[in-house]
Amino acid sequence: MSERSRGPADSSRDVLAVWEKTRDLGNRLDGVNERLETLEGFDLPDRVADLALTVKKLTEKPEAPKFAVWNWNAMTAQSQAQAWEILLDWTMGTFRVRYPRSFVEMLGYDKAAVSCWHLHPDVVESLTGLMFSWNWAFNDPESGPLRVVEWLGRWLPDAVRQGKFILDPCKLNPEPNKPYEGHKNPLENKKTDPPPDLLQHLHLLKTGELPS
Repeated sequence: MSERSRGPADSSRDVLAVWEKTRDLGNRLDGVNERLETLEGFDLPDRVADLALTVKKLTEKPEAPKFAVWNWNAMTAQSQAQAWEILLDWTMGTFRVRYPRSFVEMLGYDKAAVSCWHLHPDVVESLTGLMFSWNWAFNDPESGPLRVVEWLGRWLPDAVRQGKFILDPCKLNPEPNKPYEGHKNPLENKKTDPPPDLLQHLHLLKTGELPS
């Protein structure tokens, strides 16, 4: 049929067919838009990112807890009180119970029924280091038998040696009003200020009067 032979009825049917297809396409688009709006409501990008982060954490090797290092000099009074409680808890609850011979020898109880170990800052430092190395050997998830053996054979004996060396001059003879009679301060009656000649030498170096 030629274009010239087509009548008004044919043109109307064509227009109706185009309209129906257009309407059908519009309905489909409406459905697509509804689905997109529904998906947008689920925050898919954020959910995918969260899922990826969760999977990454599950596949990563867990980090071992890091034990803090104490600097007694830098502690406030409150921090020192907390540190003393932790140290005493380990010393009396673990060190004394599990390693009684080492406890007695390191802290001076092998010489008398009482000890002045807490009056010696260097003993406190050694005991603190021993506690942290014990945690490193026994509480670190990455630890193994070699760390335990190293602590028992190296760090424990060395701490005991340090304690005995520091407390050796003290000969305690407790009295009613003097529980630590016989305690020796290694700096007592010692002229420990920097030598005057050394200070003078440093001054000359700073001013350039002496070559470095």
